[in-house]
Parts: sequence; structure tokens; C-alpha cells
Amino acid sequence: MKKITLVCITFILIFSVHCKAFNTNIKTTNNNQASLSNSIQRVRLDVITPMGYTRHLLLGFIENIATDGFDYGYDALNPDNFPDDCNWLVDNRRCVIQGVGVFNKTKKYPLGLFLENSGTIEMSLNSLENFDSPVDVYIYDAVLDSYFKINETTFSQNISSGEYLDRFFIAFQDENELQKGASLSIEQNNIKNTVVRYLKNNKELYLKANSTANIKQVQVYNILGKELFSIKNINESEIRIPFENIGVNLGIVSVTTEQGIISKKIVLR
Repeated sequence: MKKITLVCITFILIFSVHCKAFNTNIKTTNNNQASLSNSIQRVRLDVITPMGYTRHLLLGFIENIATDGFDYGYDALNPDNFPDDCNWLVDNRRCVIQGVGVFNKTKKYPLGLFLENSGTIEMSLNSLENFDSPVDVYIYDAVLDSYFKINETTFSQNISSGEYLDRFFIAFQDENELQKGASLSIEQNNIKNTVVRYLKNNKELYLKANSTANIKQVQVYNILGKELFSIKNINESEIRIPFENIGVNLGIVSVTTEQGIISKKIVLR
């Protein structure tokens, strides 16, 4: 009987030690998870699509863990199939949550718009979390080369139906403002001086870069941002593109050269 009692007491002691170690591990794990959660800097966005649906998006900065590419466990794929939607574009995948590395205000993160319906879209900042100092958040429009600060004001624009994969970005500084009052570099001057003209007699789009750079790509949009024309892999410093029956009188021509991108509004008639 004493032997049985001794065995039972030993079992209870061993079990208690294991339970205590198990509970300690759980507590340590929970503390680590709480510490990681408190260190993640978050940007929460709300996007209202033309039919009134609101898409919530989250961008998280997780230093030394996540990357700008797709990371399992940190990037969440879009599970929905809505007619109008807005998502992060991560390695050509549509995500509602994107985890990236350390916060860097010089980076931009692409937003994909997928619209079956034309109408007004609105993009606003819902909240910023765990930032030690104030952060400016902008919507960058690559077609218009414009920045719109959304910390206190909602970005609103009428957009035609279609897919917009490389037009809108989240940015954290206004590069146009940074360039004001500063001397332009040689490359910036070359980009600025790229010739973009519509030759109405020949009904041609005439483009000419400087002698040290080639034109790589040309895109033409209407004033609502819908792409009307695109040509890639050009690799010429001077080109003429037949351009008639485009259906609009005013367009935005985006020219990509080896030294950067320039967008200009021109009359197409």
C-alpha cells in the first residue's frame, strides 16, 4: 500500500512539474506574441467602391520578419469575389492584408482597383498604430503624377470601369513637394524635356526623349484615368505612333524612359 501511495505521489509531482512548465511555455508564447503585436506598425485604410461597398485594408510593417514579397502568415489573400473591389497587389496576388519589412517613407505600395461599375471611389485613412512620430499618408496617382494626403481628407475620384493595376499607390511622402525649390538633376531635366506632341495633320503621336535615353513604354489615358492605348518594349529615342479615332479630345500621355516617367495632358484632335 505504501508502495502504491509513493508511486501516486511521484506521478502527481511529475505531472505538476510538467503542467507548470507547460503553463510557463504558454505564458512565454503569449508574451512574445503580445510583444510582436505591439511592435507592428499598422496603416488601416477604407476604400468605398462605386456601389457603396467598403473594403478595409491593412498594411503592417514587421521589421526583420516580413518582406515586400508574398509572405505566408503575414499576407492575407482576398477571399471575396465582388464586382467592385480594391486590394493590395503582392507578387501579382490580390491581398486584403499586406505585411512588409521596416517602415520606409520613400517606398510606395500598389493598390489594384477592379471595377465592373463606373463611378466614384473614395480612399481614406482609418487609423495609424504604433508609430512613434506622426506619419503622412498619401494616395499617389501615377497617371497624373499627383499626391493626395488622406490623413484628414478623403481622396475621391470618378473612375471608369476596368482594372487599374499600376495607377494608384500608398505613399508616405510627396515627392513633387520635395522637388520644389531644389535643383533638378540632369536626369530629371532630361525627363522634364521629353517631347510629347500630337501631330493633328498626320494624326500621329510624336515622342522624343533626349539623346542619352530611350523610350520604353507609352500609355494613353482619358481624363478619368481609363487606359485607351498602350505600347511596350519600344526601346527608341524618337517614335511616331498612328493615333486616330481614339474617341476623346483630351488625353494623358504617360511616357516611360530609362530615366523615369513623365505624364502630360495633350489635346488629341
